[in-house]
Amino acid sequence: MKPIRESLLDSSRRIYFLGIGGVGMSGIAKVLHRRGFDVAGSDKVDSRAVRELRALGIPVQAGQEKIFLTERDLVVYSSAIRFNHPEMIWAREKNLPIIHRAQALASLFNQAETSIGITGTHGKTTTSGMISFVLSETRRHPTCLVGGDIVNLGSNAIYGGDEFFVAEVDESDGSQEYYAPHYVVLTNLEEDHMDHYKDIENLKKSMGRFLSNLKNPGLIVYSAEDPVLRQLVPVSGKPCISYGLKPGADVYADRIRLEGFHSEFEVYHYGFYTGKVVLSVPGIHNVQNALGAIAVLLEIGLDLDEITEALFRFRGARRRLEVKFDSERVVVIDDYAHHPAEVAASIRALTKLGKHLTVIFQPHRFSRTQYLGRQFGEAFREANELILTEIYGAGEENPDNITSELIYNSVREAKHPSVKMISKDAVIDYLLSRGSREGVIAFLGAGDIGEVADEFARRVKSTWSQDPASV
Repeated sequence: MKPIRESLLDSSRRIYFLGIGGVGMSGIAKVLHRRGFDVAGSDKVDSRAVRELRALGIPVQAGQEKIFLTERDLVVYSSAIRFNHPEMIWAREKNLPIIHRAQALASLFNQAETSIGITGTHGKTTTSGMISFVLSETRRHPTCLVGGDIVNLGSNAIYGGDEFFVAEVDESDGSQEYYAPHYVVLTNLEEDHMDHYKDIENLKKSMGRFLSNLKNPGLIVYSAEDPVLRQLVPVSGKPCISYGLKPGADVYADRIRLEGFHSEFEVYHYGFYTGKVVLSVPGIHNVQNALGAIAVLLEIGLDLDEITEALFRFRGARRRLEVKFDSERVVVIDDYAHHPAEVAASIRALTKLGKHLTVIFQPHRFSRTQYLGRQFGEAFREANELILTEIYGAGEENPDNITSELIYNSVREAKHPSVKMISKDAVIDYLLSRGSREGVIAFLGAGDIGEVADEFARRVKSTWSQDPASV
């Protein structure tokens, strides 16, 4: 893949999105709609994202059996759309121009005066959300596309000008190579998406090609905590700065204090004390995310005082340790973690609440479960109780008949004291059948487990309104 240097959208006023309800697709659709394009699309189900798009005046049809697509200047499709999708077949038969979601986003992103791309295996949504929120709060009027709703804004998109363009760059399929940013924040790089890359070396090579696209002079902001990045970034030949939790990084944190859903730390910039940061999101991983955001924001000219003031107000991204219900006795959490390292980080943050922790985990993709199943064994160590549901396939085939039992066996071998397998549809009844139990109940996974978290929170809230003492 080569970076997209020209705009693919200038001559296309009528754009149709296949899979428009996806978090990446909906953000692009919102920005193009705001910029005056005639946007429409379809999606598999009538989801919350679809309803939000309709509320903005964007026509969206739900269902995959019918062909809603009519003559359009351009069709944009997401990775979830297969080439045998009826509307994709119709578009090819009509010889309509068809591009991938990443090509559409890169076409916008690469034209900006100052572009900031955030990528990595974990943390990119929260880091890009932090950068976007700070730039918006400090009235830099950025255009931003994030891989999840920013809780403060209730949206995954910010509509601004071309001076600053912030985008979460997906590395799952190599499409990061379409982008040519001025600044890139690299959060980490671990084994994931091996169904596409096959091995970590191919992933590193692809990321190296992406780094070579940086516009001169360009700047790479990378985590000094990550051993792969410590090797990969210096050989890129691009200007770079590091951030981390130890002295030696160009931007680092000291005197870190984690308490409940808050954290605070001191920031050192090139060895000099710069100021104190207080976050309203939990966990050491969010300290690292904030350091990446702070590092790039300092480099583009913001001062730490305005950065820290905005970061204190940042409430996180939707489904990133999102609190769905909170009482003195019971806290319900919804979280997107689906990789072993993400799961361990989220659980570690939740243990700081000092309560009994029940985790409901929905594995995501058969290929990820097959490749990383053994690594999940230790990921749940700090949870008091673990419930595994069936795998969310995300449209994948399952020729090897992979099941959640692979993770179950790994966790049992790691001597976890309490792990069981329960169907997703039976989880709520099981949790309610346990009777009153104090603690944190956390729903983890990148599939549709968030809908179960929402329903469970509603049930608990209803019980609480009738009898507060029960929860």
